Amino acid sequence: MAQPTKSAAPFRSGFAALIGRPNSGKSTLLNTVLGEELSPVTPLPQTTRRRIRGVYTDRAMQIIFSDTPGMHWGSHRLNRMMLREAKDAAGEQGVDCLCYLVDLSREFGKEESLVASVVQDADAPRLIVFNKSDLCKAPGLQIRRFFSLFPRLAGTPSVTLSAVNMEAKKQFLAALEPFIKEGPRYFDGETLTDANMRFFAAEFLRKHIILATRDEVPHAVFVEIEAYRELPGYHDIRTLIHVETTGQKGIIIGKKGALIARIRAAAEKELGRLSGCPVKISCHIKVTPHWRDNMKFLNSASFFSE
Repeated sequence: MAQPTKSAAPFRSGFAALIGRPNSGKSTLLNTVLGEELSPVTPLPQTTRRRIRGVYTDRAMQIIFSDTPGMHWGSHRLNRMMLREAKDAAGEQGVDCLCYLVDLSREFGKEESLVASVVQDADAPRLIVFNKSDLCKAPGLQIRRFFSLFPRLAGTPSVTLSAVNMEAKKQFLAALEPFIKEGPRYFDGETLTDANMRFFAAEFLRKHIILATRDEVPHAVFVEIEAYRELPGYHDIRTLIHVETTGQKGIIIGKKGALIARIRAAAEKELGRLSGCPVKISCHIKVTPHWRDNMKFLNSASFFSE
């Protein structure tokens, strides 16, 4: 007698937002899950300025992640916009899971209290991701301290991992899976993000400026893509790098233009790998005083208006 065939399990899909304070590991975890550096990572807090969506797909499910700016108080209008961007992601309708990354390697302070208050008041289901366990001498003790400080989050599902390790992908997806319900395939299996190459050109050039400079320069940099042309055999990108002072401009240029040449070459190499063809970048540096507090500039740069 023939055995009845088992019907295939229904495909599942959902949306997950990653939030946390600066340098909690949101971008690193997203990159680990996707196996590609979509969200630039540097040692500098607040590297991520706007939301970027990453798409994970396997045979059984698809998860669309939103990587958000680190939540913190700042003195500039840009900082307030970044904070609102993260808050909007936490309160957005249709989020199946709000993934709250907690850095176990640092003391909890005002920034953690800010994020915890947003998470506590959110309507979306929540998953706490205790990150950087490899850098914490006593993860269990630190986790208990976290829940003692934020008792309203006690009982929230959680997972402990280190986002820089490949095992984090399996651990995180296993913890996230119960939140993902039956749903359609929103993107084809090859799609990793809905961001375009103009976005990546700006972000990866800014990433290499951050890595090559110090002190106040990285936070005062904004990269504008004036033109992106896909020509036969290569991509040609024309950029305008905004800084706030002539001193910052001189630092980025370097002696006889050596530093900007190194920055440009590093960005070209990384973008070439991402685009699959050679990339040529031209850079012009412009002093735009106090651009981080200039609403007209921020609006023209596609940051949300107040």
